Amino acid sequence: MRKVLLRWKVSSLSGIDEIDTLMEICERIEVLGHLSTEADGVTQLVELRINEGHVLSEISELESFEVIEEHEEDEGGVLVSIRCTHPLALSAVGLSNIYVYPPYGIDSKNGLEFRIFGISSSIRSFLEFVKTVMPPDTVSVQTIKNGDGKNYDFLTEKQREVLELAVRRGYYEDGSEVTLKQLADELGIARSTIGEHLKRAESGAVKKAVNDFN
Repeated sequence: MRKVLLRWKVSSLSGIDEIDTLMEICERIEVLGHLSTEADGVTQLVELRINEGHVLSEISELESFEVIEEHEEDEGGVLVSIRCTHPLALSAVGLSNIYVYPPYGIDSKNGLEFRIFGISSSIRSFLEFVKTVMPPDTVSVQTIKNGDGKNYDFLTEKQREVLELAVRRGYYEDGSEVTLKQLADELGIARSTIGEHLKRAESGAVKKAVNDFN
């Protein structure tokens, strides 16, 4: 099994069809989760920050992206469901035994990064495709073996940060009055975003605990 982190600098994304245009529309795009996955596309829960002078509907004018529903908006951005049929997404969907870790996204300062996990042969096939259509600046590969002991790579860095903060602040204590908004304000992110991070971190932690029982 392998876990791979792929990164693209902003300069490397410039000129890539649709991705370049998407970055003109949005200052930041963060995919919080996959709502559904079919052979012809992925429906994603996404938080966006729209650049001044642009509107959300412009995203649907792109060939590979369609805004399905706008859920809520706050100081952190707008939370929407988007259907993505970009070749990069379809290549990941089309391969068996591979999983893309949310959250991931693009912003105007840091570029794009995301993590994938799966068996070695599927990872190799995906990387060969990516290097052809959209070569990453860096590819970090980690081999994961059974019996490695404590392994929390199922959590992204942000999920771990959010979960650790919630525990430290007593969010899970009986009778706790700590709210998601208070945690979100401390981290400087939207309440909806921290809620999604916690939901996925909790789900991953429970699954890991159950697997460790066996």
